Amino acid sequence: MNLSKPHNENGNGQFEGNGYAEEPQITLRDYLRVLYRSRFIILISFIVILGITLFITFRTEPVYQATAKIMVEEQGGVGESLFDVTSMMKKETMINNQVEILSSRTLAEQVIRELQVSDQAHRLRMIQSETEKSGSGGGILSWLTGDDEKEESDIASEFDRYVERLRNSIKINPIRNTDMVEISINAFSAFEAAYIANTVTRVYQNMNRQQSQEEVRQVKNFLEEQLDMYQKELAGSEETLKNYQERSKIFALDQETEELVQNLSEFETLFNEAKTEYEANRQRLAYINEQLDDKNINIDVDAISSQPYLEELRKQIAEKEAELTKYMASLVEIGTYSQAKNQVQLLERQISALKKKFKQEVTKAAASQFIDPAQISGSLVRSKIEVETQLQSLEPKIKALGDIVAEYNTELEALPGKSLRLARLMRKRQSDEKIYIMLQEKYQESRITEVGQLGVIRIIDPAMPPKYPVKPRKKINVLLGMLVGLGMGVAIAFVLEYLDNSVRSIEDLERLSMPMMSTIPFIRPEETNGVLKTPVASDPEVQAISERLVTHLQPKSPISEAYRTLRTNIIFSSPGEQRRVFLVTSSGPKEGKSTSVSNLAITFAQMGTKTLLIDADLRRPILHKLFGLKKEVGLTNVLVGRAALEDATDNVRELPDLDILSCGVIPPNPAELLGSEKMRQLLETLKQRYNVILIDTPPIIAVTDASVLAPLADGVLLVVRSAQTQKDAAMHAYEQLRRVKANVLGVILNGLQASNSYGSYYYYQYHYYYGKDSEKKRKRLSSRFSRSKSRM
Repeated sequence: MNLSKPHNENGNGQFEGNGYAEEPQITLRDYLRVLYRSRFIILISFIVILGITLFITFRTEPVYQATAKIMVEEQGGVGESLFDVTSMMKKETMINNQVEILSSRTLAEQVIRELQVSDQAHRLRMIQSETEKSGSGGGILSWLTGDDEKEESDIASEFDRYVERLRNSIKINPIRNTDMVEISINAFSAFEAAYIANTVTRVYQNMNRQQSQEEVRQVKNFLEEQLDMYQKELAGSEETLKNYQERSKIFALDQETEELVQNLSEFETLFNEAKTEYEANRQRLAYINEQLDDKNINIDVDAISSQPYLEELRKQIAEKEAELTKYMASLVEIGTYSQAKNQVQLLERQISALKKKFKQEVTKAAASQFIDPAQISGSLVRSKIEVETQLQSLEPKIKALGDIVAEYNTELEALPGKSLRLARLMRKRQSDEKIYIMLQEKYQESRITEVGQLGVIRIIDPAMPPKYPVKPRKKINVLLGMLVGLGMGVAIAFVLEYLDNSVRSIEDLERLSMPMMSTIPFIRPEETNGVLKTPVASDPEVQAISERLVTHLQPKSPISEAYRTLRTNIIFSSPGEQRRVFLVTSSGPKEGKSTSVSNLAITFAQMGTKTLLIDADLRRPILHKLFGLKKEVGLTNVLVGRAALEDATDNVRELPDLDILSCGVIPPNPAELLGSEKMRQLLETLKQRYNVILIDTPPIIAVTDASVLAPLADGVLLVVRSAQTQKDAAMHAYEQLRRVKANVLGVILNGLQASNSYGSYYYYQYHYYYGKDSEKKRKRLSSRFSRSKSRM
């Protein structure tokens, strides 16, 4: 798209301007011209890209996607469990945690193991090796090559490939503003996609349930051990009491001693219950620390637990525990503990409320401290802080209850021998019985809690086999292929336009500030031209030129009209001046110089103008072959005085007004011969005999012949071939003619592809008009010939 301002004409009819003109604004028509010119490139790009897209699309194996939907609840189980083992987590963090767990390698390994032992394993390509997929391998060949042993050694790596294959095919999508998560699986069959998706959800749900039950299971196992131990102790204490009563014949104590034993037994039960709870929390703390170590989580728990509000709650809990301890100690001194149970229970409820508040605040603090959703440490750290706080609060309680038990034991020691022995045995039995009953209750609660820990995962929608594949998306792929093909074609067209430095259009010549004389459309070779009488197929160049002498073969064609336009432009290029000698040259070879000068000579001769065509290309002469003449006697013979002008010129029989002066014998010094005084004199002599003299010269850049001869001519025509001549070469040739003071009439833009030029309306209309007229004339002549033949 090379546009420029029109060139300026000086007073001598010549055009001024050196170099490139200012680049004007590019219009839509310029873009359309580029697209129209490169329409075949765009079409080829479109077909190739679309063909590749269709081939890949329809050759690609379909991929199906099945999706299951799960819900992640904020709290699992049936509420707060024994010893506060249920974990709570901030909603956003918990959802992100579950997404990371679903994408983890641990889950993928469990799913692969589940798939390998399933009854549908033979239908699942996910867990098949490449050999199994292709249906080859096995048999004698495997035994001979030792493949079986290799498979055994590569089981681990094969399993790893299955795991990575599953992880690459799974897609986790949290649904915004909900607790829902979608689990999608891609597979090569609809059944496999749905089966694997449901297996993933099932394994994930089981893994979540086991994880939620693990902490409770630790406490349950501890209680089970304690229950077995105290069951044996209770049986032993009952048997010892029974034997003592039988031997001593003492079966009861007095009322005061009975009350003392009762109170001691009750406080011992509370003391052992506190110790049991303390040991259970120690078990929980050990489990939590183990989990933190396994996950390589290094967290400063003190930074969380030392927050001011948590410190204040911990202080209040310690104060209430101290108050309860002091109150219970005072009751022991006055002996009114049994009457003040309500007040003790009130203090215990206040402590429980403070602990519940402390737990909630720890949950918020732990959730706010963790950014990485892949870590589930928020729940673990919160639990660790709670358990450590519980242990700290139990220590003063155990100490106070131990002091009370010690006081009762002191009183018990003051009893008489037999009464003391009986009181001790009865206290031991009652204490063991109460502890055993308490442990049974706690054990049953832990079992219920464990069963009730269903996890936080609920399967909402199981995956169903999809009806249609998700890949390849044929319609979208075809559409994208069309768009990419068109886009690439357009891009290539504009890149080629940018890289193309050749003269293509009139606008390019205007941009170079070169005067325009005429345009000659591209000439298609014809079978015969009606001028030559001898075949020239032995010389391809001559044959090509002769087939393009359309001014004689098709005088009413658009191309012939273009040469007549050129003839008219030459005649009116200098009104009032008599110009006879015209030199035709070009910047390089094969630009249509000889074709143009031959057709131009024919058009002048057809007008009845006495015309002489001189072949001054003394290096590669061709006009004598074109018109079927001999070159032995020609221009060089006349210049050296070895032949007369009349003997050197030949007339074209089909065109009486056209004479040809061939080159003659090729000299060793063409430039000196053409620039001699005899050449000047010869031209003056020819002006007296001919109205128009056309000189065909060599390319001006290649040799100096045209530069030497150009000042002798009345006008010079520079032939530039469209889409072939480079702009630099054309500009250099034009400047060379200007430097030798040649009268450059203008440029002939030759070989212009009218069909490649957007908006070539003139040529189509002209061809349609004359083509239709010629057809009518042929029909009319044919009918006349038929009638005359019938009369004969």
